[in-house]
Amino acid sequence: MDTRKKRYNAIDFLRGFTIINMMIFHGLFDLENFYGFNFNHDFYYYQQYICISFILISGYSSHFSNNFKKKFLILTGLSILITLGSYIFSREDAIYFGVIHFFASATLIHMLLKNYIKKINPRLGLILNTVLFVTLKKIYSGSIFFGKILVPKSLYSFNLFFLGLPGENFYSGDYFPIIPWIFLFYMGYFLFDFVKFTKKEASHNFICVMGRHSLLIYFLHQIILIGVFSLIFSFN
Repeated sequence: MDTRKKRYNAIDFLRGFTIINMMIFHGLFDLENFYGFNFNHDFYYYQQYICISFILISGYSSHFSNNFKKKFLILTGLSILITLGSYIFSREDAIYFGVIHFFASATLIHMLLKNYIKKINPRLGLILNTVLFVTLKKIYSGSIFFGKILVPKSLYSFNLFFLGLPGENFYSGDYFPIIPWIFLFYMGYFLFDFVKFTKKEASHNFICVMGRHSLLIYFLHQIILIGVFSLIFSFN
């Protein structure tokens, strides 16, 4: 009997490729914001590609998860550490609701709603969540429907930043509120019915290995990057 662990290597590869790009992006960000470099580029679309990829993959991969409670607790713990660590390192750029905070929230939401979500027709679910994500993409900036409709300012007065309704003085160094990003998560979830991958023996490809350990890499990579850059530039 073959006891070798089976994996969706394509998902591991996509996740690994995305984590590599995230490390490159954060390396560029650190150099520009903390070490005086000027790349004369805001890398907005690069950052969006990385985040969109991660969240789509996460939604897709939710079909493979069994212990949502454990996953939620781990992500919540990491979120707290990220907030505390970022606050200590740079109070101005502290992360109060970044992508890991979002993943913790999405995991909790899916844990509570998964028995209802799976009853939705996949085609309808994909279309509906795509429309909601695209039209609500800028809700945290005060508008929806591509800036054509302004959201009443009174909705932001309660500083419900986790929902995408931040107060006027709210700032987070990394910001991924539940709305609109939960709809992208469910776009990934419903894509499962249209894009299929085959389980195979776990690949030893370097990128696949990184993909299997993406959460650990995410948590440690900034610490390592800052340490390496600090060491390099300490000689100047």
